[in-house]
Amino acid sequence: MLIVNQEPIDPSLIEDAFQRIKTTAELLTEVSCCERDDEFLAQAEEEVIDGILLAQEAEKRYPKIDESLVKPAMEKALRQWRENGASWELIEKHHAQIHQETTAALRMDRFTSELFAEVGTPSDEEIANYYREHQHEFFQPPAVRALHLLRFPDHAHPWTEYSHLLALRQQVIDGTAEFADLAREHTQKHNKEIDLDWITMERLLHPFEAILFSLREKEISPIISHDNAVHLVYPLEIKPAVQQSLEEKTEEIRQQIIRLKKQLILRTLAAELRQTAVIDGSRSQDPTPE
Repeated sequence: MLIVNQEPIDPSLIEDAFQRIKTTAELLTEVSCCERDDEFLAQAEEEVIDGILLAQEAEKRYPKIDESLVKPAMEKALRQWRENGASWELIEKHHAQIHQETTAALRMDRFTSELFAEVGTPSDEEIANYYREHQHEFFQPPAVRALHLLRFPDHAHPWTEYSHLLALRQQVIDGTAEFADLAREHTQKHNKEIDLDWITMERLLHPFEAILFSLREKEISPIISHDNAVHLVYPLEIKPAVQQSLEEKTEEIRQQIIRLKKQLILRTLAAELRQTAVIDGSRSQDPTPE
Protein backbone atom coordinates (compact mmCIF):
# COMPACT_ATOMS: atom_id res chain seq x y z
CA MET A 1 0.00 0.00 0.00
CA LEU A 2 1.13 3.53 -0.77
CA ILE A 3 1.81 5.62 2.35
CA VAL A 4 2.51 9.36 2.14
CA ASN A 5 3.84 10.99 5.31
CA GLN A 6 2.38 8.12 7.38
CA GLU A 7 -1.04 8.50 5.71
CA PRO A 8 -2.22 5.29 4.00
CA ILE A 9 -3.69 5.99 0.58
CA ASP A 10 -6.86 4.28 -0.60
CA PRO A 11 -5.82 2.11 -3.60
CA SER A 12 -9.07 3.03 -5.34
CA LEU A 13 -7.73 6.58 -5.80
CA ILE A 14 -4.88 5.24 -7.91
CA GLU A 15 -7.19 2.87 -9.78
CA ASP A 16 -9.59 5.70 -10.64
CA ALA A 17 -6.74 7.90 -11.86
CA PHE A 18 -5.28 5.00 -13.86
CA GLN A 19 -8.57 4.30 -15.62
CA ARG A 20 -9.05 7.98 -16.47
CA ILE A 21 -5.50 8.37 -17.84
CA LYS A 22 -5.74 5.16 -19.88
CA THR A 23 -9.19 5.97 -21.26
CA THR A 24 -8.02 9.42 -22.35
CA ALA A 25 -5.00 7.94 -24.14
CA GLU A 26 -7.12 5.35 -25.91
CA LEU A 27 -9.64 7.96 -27.05
CA LEU A 28 -6.83 10.03 -28.53
CA THR A 29 -5.13 7.14 -30.31
CA GLU A 30 -8.22 5.04 -31.16
CA VAL A 31 -6.31 1.91 -30.11
CA SER A 32 -6.06 -0.19 -26.99
CA CYS A 33 -3.09 0.82 -24.85
CA CYS A 34 -2.77 -2.26 -22.61
CA GLU A 35 0.97 -2.43 -23.31
CA ARG A 36 1.28 0.98 -21.63
CA ASP A 37 -0.47 -0.02 -18.38
CA ASP A 38 2.73 0.26 -16.34
CA GLU A 39 3.28 3.78 -17.68
CA PHE A 40 -0.30 4.80 -16.88
CA LEU A 41 -0.12 3.29 -13.39
CA ALA A 42 3.05 5.23 -12.69
CA GLN A 43 1.38 8.45 -13.88
CA ALA A 44 -1.67 7.72 -11.73
CA GLU A 45 0.45 7.14 -8.66
CA GLU A 46 2.40 10.36 -9.20
CA GLU A 47 -0.85 12.28 -9.63
CA VAL A 48 -2.33 10.84 -6.43
CA ILE A 49 0.86 11.49 -4.44
CA ASP A 50 0.87 15.12 -5.57
CA GLY A 51 -2.78 15.49 -4.60
CA ILE A 52 -2.21 14.00 -1.16
CA LEU A 53 0.83 16.19 -0.52
CA LEU A 54 -1.14 19.30 -1.46
CA ALA A 55 -4.06 18.27 0.74
CA GLN A 56 -1.69 17.66 3.65
CA GLU A 57 -0.10 21.06 3.13
CA ALA A 58 -3.54 22.69 3.06
CA GLU A 59 -4.42 21.04 6.37
CA LYS A 60 -1.10 22.16 7.83
CA ARG A 61 -1.72 25.79 6.85
CA TYR A 62 -5.42 25.81 7.71
CA PRO A 63 -6.03 23.22 10.45
CA LYS A 64 -9.32 24.85 11.48
CA ILE A 65 -12.10 26.10 9.23
CA ASP A 66 -14.58 28.61 10.61
CA GLU A 67 -17.83 26.87 11.52
CA SER A 68 -19.76 29.74 9.93
CA LEU A 69 -18.39 28.47 6.59
CA VAL A 70 -18.79 24.78 7.36
CA LYS A 71 -22.46 24.96 8.38
CA PRO A 72 -23.93 26.26 5.08
CA ALA A 73 -21.60 24.01 3.08
CA MET A 74 -22.79 21.00 5.10
CA GLU A 75 -26.41 21.96 4.54
CA LYS A 76 -25.77 22.09 0.81
CA ALA A 77 -23.99 18.73 0.84
CA LEU A 78 -26.81 17.07 2.78
CA ARG A 79 -29.40 18.49 0.37
CA GLN A 80 -27.45 17.01 -2.53
CA TRP A 81 -27.40 13.61 -0.86
CA ARG A 82 -31.17 13.80 -0.38
CA GLU A 83 -31.73 14.95 -3.96
CA ASN A 84 -29.70 11.96 -5.12
CA GLY A 85 -32.07 9.64 -3.26
CA ALA A 86 -30.17 8.98 -0.02
CA SER A 87 -32.31 8.19 3.03
CA TRP A 88 -31.87 10.03 6.32
CA GLU A 89 -30.55 6.76 7.80
CA LEU A 90 -27.84 6.56 5.14
CA ILE A 91 -26.96 10.23 5.57
CA GLU A 92 -26.66 9.77 9.34
CA LYS A 93 -24.39 6.78 8.81
CA HIS A 94 -22.06 8.84 6.59
CA HIS A 95 -22.46 12.15 8.41
CA ALA A 96 -18.89 12.19 9.73
CA GLN A 97 -17.52 11.40 6.27
CA ILE A 98 -19.63 14.13 4.68
CA HIS A 99 -18.45 16.63 7.29
CA GLN A 100 -14.82 15.64 6.74
CA GLU A 101 -15.09 15.92 2.93
CA THR A 102 -16.93 19.23 3.15
CA THR A 103 -14.35 20.69 5.50
CA ALA A 104 -11.51 19.41 3.30
CA ALA A 105 -13.08 21.06 0.24
CA LEU A 106 -13.40 24.39 2.06
CA ARG A 107 -9.83 24.11 3.26
CA MET A 108 -8.58 23.40 -0.26
CA ASP A 109 -10.57 26.35 -1.63
CA ARG A 110 -8.91 28.67 0.86
CA PHE A 111 -5.51 27.11 0.21
CA THR A 112 -5.71 27.45 -3.57
CA SER A 113 -7.16 30.95 -3.34
CA GLU A 114 -3.99 31.94 -1.49
CA LEU A 115 -1.75 30.16 -3.99
CA PHE A 116 -3.48 31.69 -6.98
CA ALA A 117 -3.74 35.22 -5.60
CA GLU A 118 -1.00 36.51 -7.91
CA VAL A 119 -2.11 34.74 -11.09
CA GLY A 120 -3.92 37.78 -12.45
CA THR A 121 -5.45 38.29 -15.88
CA PRO A 122 -3.38 37.36 -18.96
CA SER A 123 -2.28 40.31 -21.07
CA ASP A 124 -3.33 40.79 -24.69
CA GLU A 125 0.22 39.88 -25.70
CA GLU A 126 0.08 36.60 -23.77
CA ILE A 127 -3.23 35.73 -25.41
CA ALA A 128 -1.94 36.58 -28.89
CA ASN A 129 1.22 34.52 -28.36
CA TYR A 130 -0.79 31.54 -27.14
CA TYR A 131 -3.05 31.78 -30.19
CA ARG A 132 -0.06 31.81 -32.56
CA GLU A 133 1.57 28.84 -30.84
CA HIS A 134 -1.65 26.77 -30.76
CA GLN A 135 -3.32 28.02 -33.90
CA HIS A 136 -3.82 24.47 -35.19
CA GLU A 137 -6.19 23.85 -32.26
CA PHE A 138 -8.48 26.75 -33.07
CA PHE A 139 -10.49 25.61 -36.01
CA GLN A 140 -14.02 24.45 -36.57
CA PRO A 141 -13.59 20.91 -37.89
CA PRO A 142 -15.18 19.84 -41.16
CA ALA A 143 -18.56 18.13 -41.22
CA VAL A 144 -20.08 15.74 -43.73
CA ARG A 145 -23.62 14.60 -44.35
CA ALA A 146 -23.30 11.14 -45.86
CA LEU A 147 -25.21 8.04 -46.88
CA HIS A 148 -24.01 4.66 -45.66
CA LEU A 149 -24.17 1.08 -46.92
CA LEU A 150 -23.20 -1.60 -44.38
CA ARG A 151 -22.62 -5.32 -44.83
CA PHE A 152 -21.46 -8.04 -42.42
CA PRO A 153 -19.23 -10.58 -44.17
CA ASP A 154 -18.99 -14.24 -43.24
CA HIS A 155 -15.51 -14.55 -41.73
CA ALA A 156 -15.08 -17.94 -43.39
CA HIS A 157 -15.89 -16.49 -46.82
CA PRO A 158 -15.29 -12.71 -46.70
CA TRP A 159 -14.77 -12.40 -50.46
CA THR A 160 -18.50 -12.94 -51.09
CA GLU A 161 -19.54 -9.69 -49.44
CA TYR A 162 -16.43 -7.82 -50.57
CA SER A 163 -17.03 -8.65 -54.23
CA HIS A 164 -20.71 -7.77 -53.80
CA LEU A 165 -19.77 -4.28 -52.60
CA LEU A 166 -17.25 -3.94 -55.43
CA ALA A 167 -20.02 -4.55 -57.92
CA LEU A 168 -22.37 -2.07 -56.24
CA ARG A 169 -19.63 0.54 -56.08
CA GLN A 170 -18.89 0.10 -59.78
CA GLN A 171 -22.54 0.72 -60.63
CA VAL A 172 -22.37 4.10 -58.88
CA ILE A 173 -19.08 4.97 -60.61
CA ASP A 174 -20.55 3.99 -64.01
CA GLY A 175 -23.66 6.04 -63.33
CA THR A 176 -26.01 3.08 -63.83
CA ALA A 177 -27.43 3.27 -60.30
CA GLU A 178 -27.95 5.80 -57.52
CA PHE A 179 -26.09 5.19 -54.29
CA ALA A 180 -29.19 5.93 -52.19
CA ASP A 181 -31.21 3.26 -54.02
CA LEU A 182 -28.47 0.66 -53.69
CA ALA A 183 -27.91 1.48 -50.02
CA ARG A 184 -31.59 1.15 -49.16
CA GLU A 185 -31.80 -2.20 -50.95
CA HIS A 186 -28.57 -3.80 -49.81
CA THR A 187 -27.71 -2.43 -46.36
CA GLN A 188 -27.73 -4.94 -43.53
CA LYS A 189 -28.41 -2.37 -40.82
CA HIS A 190 -31.22 -3.73 -38.69
CA ASN A 191 -33.23 -0.50 -39.02
CA LYS A 192 -32.37 -0.04 -42.74
CA GLU A 193 -31.26 3.55 -42.00
CA ILE A 194 -28.82 4.80 -44.62
CA ASP A 195 -28.56 8.53 -43.74
CA LEU A 196 -25.77 9.23 -41.24
CA ASP A 197 -26.91 12.87 -41.00
CA TRP A 198 -24.14 15.38 -40.22
CA ILE A 199 -20.90 13.97 -38.81
CA THR A 200 -18.28 16.32 -37.39
CA MET A 201 -14.66 15.22 -37.63
CA GLU A 202 -13.59 14.21 -34.13
CA ARG A 203 -11.42 11.12 -34.61
CA LEU A 204 -8.97 11.72 -37.42
CA LEU A 205 -7.15 8.43 -36.73
CA HIS A 206 -10.38 6.43 -36.94
CA PRO A 207 -10.24 4.51 -40.28
CA PHE A 208 -13.88 5.22 -41.16
CA GLU A 209 -13.63 8.97 -40.51
CA ALA A 210 -10.19 9.27 -42.11
CA ILE A 211 -11.62 8.06 -45.41
CA LEU A 212 -14.99 9.83 -45.07
CA PHE A 213 -13.38 13.24 -44.60
CA SER A 214 -11.01 12.74 -47.53
CA LEU A 215 -13.86 12.42 -50.04
CA ARG A 216 -15.41 15.08 -52.24
CA GLU A 217 -19.15 15.66 -52.44
CA LYS A 218 -20.94 12.78 -54.21
CA GLU A 219 -17.75 10.75 -54.48
CA ILE A 220 -18.26 7.15 -53.44
CA SER A 221 -15.71 5.81 -50.99
CA PRO A 222 -13.52 2.77 -51.44
CA ILE A 223 -14.63 -0.23 -49.41
CA ILE A 224 -13.88 0.39 -45.75
CA SER A 225 -13.24 -2.64 -43.56
CA HIS A 226 -13.87 -1.75 -39.94
CA ASP A 227 -15.41 -3.24 -36.80
CA ASN A 228 -16.18 -6.65 -38.36
CA ALA A 229 -18.08 -5.05 -41.23
CA VAL A 230 -17.53 -3.59 -44.68
CA HIS A 231 -18.82 -0.13 -45.55
CA LEU A 232 -19.43 2.23 -48.42
CA VAL A 233 -20.09 5.90 -47.73
CA TYR A 234 -21.28 8.66 -50.03
CA PRO A 235 -20.97 12.33 -49.00
CA LEU A 236 -23.98 14.43 -49.98
CA GLU A 237 -22.78 17.73 -48.49
CA ILE A 238 -19.52 18.93 -46.95
CA LYS A 239 -18.87 21.82 -44.61
CA PRO A 240 -15.13 22.60 -44.78
CA ALA A 241 -12.94 23.31 -41.78
CA VAL A 242 -12.90 26.96 -40.72
CA GLN A 243 -10.00 28.61 -38.89
CA GLN A 244 -11.34 30.46 -35.86
CA SER A 245 -10.03 33.97 -35.31
CA LEU A 246 -8.17 35.31 -32.30
CA GLU A 247 -11.16 37.53 -31.55
CA GLU A 248 -13.47 34.51 -31.41
CA LYS A 249 -11.17 32.55 -29.11
CA THR A 250 -9.86 35.33 -26.84
CA GLU A 251 -11.95 34.46 -23.78
CA GLU A 252 -11.33 30.73 -24.13
CA ILE A 253 -7.58 31.34 -24.41
CA ARG A 254 -7.64 33.69 -21.43
CA GLN A 255 -9.22 30.99 -19.26
CA GLN A 256 -6.84 28.34 -20.58
CA ILE A 257 -3.78 30.45 -19.73
CA ILE A 258 -5.14 30.97 -16.21
CA ARG A 259 -5.70 27.20 -15.83
CA LEU A 260 -2.18 26.45 -17.01
CA LYS A 261 -0.66 28.97 -14.60
CA LYS A 262 -2.61 27.46 -11.71
CA GLN A 263 -1.53 23.94 -12.69
CA LEU A 264 2.10 25.06 -12.80
CA ILE A 265 1.81 26.57 -9.32
CA LEU A 266 0.39 23.31 -7.95
CA ARG A 267 2.98 21.13 -9.69
CA THR A 268 5.82 23.35 -8.48
CA LEU A 269 4.60 23.26 -4.89
CA ALA A 270 4.04 19.50 -5.01
CA ALA A 271 7.62 19.03 -6.28
CA GLU A 272 8.89 21.12 -3.37
CA LEU A 273 6.85 19.10 -0.87
CA ARG A 274 8.27 15.86 -2.25
CA GLN A 275 11.73 16.94 -1.17
CA THR A 276 10.87 16.41 2.50
CA ALA A 277 8.03 13.88 2.18
CA VAL A 278 8.27 10.29 3.35
CA ILE A 279 6.70 8.12 0.68
CA ASP A 280 6.54 4.35 1.17
CA GLY A 281 5.25 1.71 -1.23
CA SER A 282 5.75 3.85 -4.33
CA ARG A 283 6.20 1.99 -7.64
CA SER A 284 9.19 4.23 -8.33
CA GLN A 285 10.85 2.73 -5.27
CA ASP A 286 10.60 -0.83 -6.53
CA PRO A 287 14.03 -2.41 -6.87
CA THR A 288 15.38 -2.54 -10.39
CA PRO A 289 15.44 -6.13 -11.68
CA GLU A 290 18.89 -7.51 -12.07
